[in-house]
Amino acid sequence: MPGLIRFRWIAIVSLLLGTIPLLKWGYLDKRHFPYIIAVLTLLAILNVLAHSIWPKQEDYGQKQVLVHLWVDLLAASGLLFVSGSADNPFVSILCIHSFLGGMLLRKKASYVFGASVLLLLTLLQYETWLDSQKTVGIDFSELSLRFLSQWVLITASWFVSHYFSSLLARKEKRIRLLQDRQHQADRLKALGALTAGFSHQLATPMNSLKLRMERGLRKLPDESSGAREEFEKAQSSLDECVRVFQHMASVFSRSSQSELQRVELPVLVKDLIGVWEKENPGIVVESHLTIDSLWCRLQTLAFSQTLFDLLDNALEASPAQSPLYVRLFQEDTWAVLEVVDKGSGISAEILSRLGEPFVTGKEAGNGLGIYSAQMMAQASGGDFVITNNVSGKGVTSRIRLPLEEK
Repeated sequence: MPGLIRFRWIAIVSLLLGTIPLLKWGYLDKRHFPYIIAVLTLLAILNVLAHSIWPKQEDYGQKQVLVHLWVDLLAASGLLFVSGSADNPFVSILCIHSFLGGMLLRKKASYVFGASVLLLLTLLQYETWLDSQKTVGIDFSELSLRFLSQWVLITASWFVSHYFSSLLARKEKRIRLLQDRQHQADRLKALGALTAGFSHQLATPMNSLKLRMERGLRKLPDESSGAREEFEKAQSSLDECVRVFQHMASVFSRSSQSELQRVELPVLVKDLIGVWEKENPGIVVESHLTIDSLWCRLQTLAFSQTLFDLLDNALEASPAQSPLYVRLFQEDTWAVLEVVDKGSGISAEILSRLGEPFVTGKEAGNGLGIYSAQMMAQASGGDFVITNNVSGKGVTSRIRLPLEEK
């Protein structure tokens, strides 16, 4: 909006200066000069009000910008109506309005403003055509060609600015998305490094504690069944702590140290599903894998573990005898792998934090499988998301990896 206000001041000054040659060359009737001054004065007042109001506004929406552009367009069209209409050489000022509309407005608002510019241009041309009917010796073919060129220029101005504005908007959205992913990746890596450090520092005392508990358990008399049961529970809890730390450290190690290998994804996924089905007899996995050759560069071990974890999660979430679904397909320059179940879904609160260690919707889970999937995908240049299915039943785990040339 500040840029639009500055542009309006420039336009007001330019129009004031432009009236001098128009009066001199006869394009502007002296009787219309007060009308022009009145229009420019109203524009100046609008500019002053907009400048005083704008700092108080947090953000101007598309509607406010559209209204300001319409005011400028109507003012310019009004000035053209009293100074030669489409026969005025300054009719090209509509190109600037068209360009601004395509650049500053988005989607429906941009199309509406572009159509408004063309409508006013048509009215100006119609006014000029009516005046030409009263003039002798007018070459109507030349007039039609001039009208057509005006349409082409204004339409091209809007189209070019609208196209590049949309392109810049997509690039800006992509940059924000990459920044968010980088922030999330940095946070997860920091958590992984912290956990790996904890695991290293606590390994010795925890192993020592485990040995002492085993020694104490052996020294307990046989008749101390209650104390022995408590010792066994404590030892089980300690073993679980050791496993969690080891898992977290291994996840960080795999995602930061493993080398990327070039693999044909459909072949790898098919083989991994076959291995998982052998380890889980009786479970039906409906695979819908593309027949195209999709090559990706990824960490094979980390990817394999991730797919197994996602299938395990889907199996735990699904009702008994319910099949699991695996889809692999190409989407633009990405290979997309989806694991779908028909469970009860995930609450919005848990879904918004999935991927953080120890955040999970399972009673006995620790969230490290999802954390591992995110680290694997990001290390390969892709992303990983989990969403509830539109049907309301189950979730879809989606891994997206960049494709390489064959």
